[in-house]
Amino acid sequence: MSTFKETCAAITARNRDIETAIKEEWQQRDCVEAYGKLVPMVAQYGAATEQVSPMPPKRCMIIASADHGIAKLGVSAYPIETTVGMTQNYLIPKGAGANALANYCEADMEVIDMGVAADMSWVPGLRSCKLGMGTRNFLEGPAMTKEQAIKGIEAGIQLVEEKHGEGYNVFLVGEMGIANTTSSALMTAKFAGLTADEATGRGSNISDERLKLKQRVVHDTLVKYKDIPSTDGLGILAAVGGFEFACIVGVILGAAAHKCMVIIDGFNTTACAMVAHSLAPMSMDYVMASHLSAEKAHKNALAKMGLAAYVDLGLCLGEASGGSIQMGMLDLAVHMYRTMKGV
Repeated sequence: MSTFKETCAAITARNRDIETAIKEEWQQRDCVEAYGKLVPMVAQYGAATEQVSPMPPKRCMIIASADHGIAKLGVSAYPIETTVGMTQNYLIPKGAGANALANYCEADMEVIDMGVAADMSWVPGLRSCKLGMGTRNFLEGPAMTKEQAIKGIEAGIQLVEEKHGEGYNVFLVGEMGIANTTSSALMTAKFAGLTADEATGRGSNISDERLKLKQRVVHDTLVKYKDIPSTDGLGILAAVGGFEFACIVGVILGAAAHKCMVIIDGFNTTACAMVAHSLAPMSMDYVMASHLSAEKAHKNALAKMGLAAYVDLGLCLGEASGGSIQMGMLDLAVHMYRTMKGV
């Protein structure tokens, strides 16, 4: 059996007994209603990681980078070369917003090249699992083969296995890839049954004219792949997804199999979670949503999986930005719980 299939088969529900015990403990010692959403945060974290008395999380931020063939049609406000610039920025000057937020929430950062359309071997510290020089333009044919999609998923699984062995138990996921919100719009439309107009937002704050182009691309692509059922997560990922998305799907599946938690970010990582949900529904027991993206279909995507955002800050950055803020809140909630228990 492949790593992909073994991982999906290993995923079981989170520990509901621990979840209930944490909520009851909080209720006995204080007015649980006064702490609102902080209570289920701790309960989910404890249940997912099987800790009756949850320790402060050891957190790892994973950012996957790749390019998209559809970018050539001008659906983004930025040129495709931006992916190279941002990816090296995480590791050389370390001046990206993601670096600042990783420092804020005390997360160690791992950056992986899943398919940047350039030689990135000169970037120190960059992991490489390049599946190609960007995906194919999915209006011409599937973005990737199913074999590439599985290889990308297994790269994410293997990264989690490594970091779990080092003691990490919470993973923040982010992505970098010009035009990847076009892929997310398509994936969300397929999984949630939305039209192109309902699923397609402004991404990198594109103009009205460019938004119309993006909506037309999404519409035409939905027509092209209309025969792929909404239950075929691997088929949807391969047809219209990104190499970086495959990696994040693997991180979600790998974390669930290893009793770790994943904090998803905005629209793009939520689309990845929808693939994971299709492949292994119980993996959502280990997923915590963070913020509500400025993308208009993000709320629909979360609701499809039974998830809800904790905060709405109007962010459209990606790169684990909202996840970092949520990590800070989870850290606070765990410390409050431990203080209340006197541990």
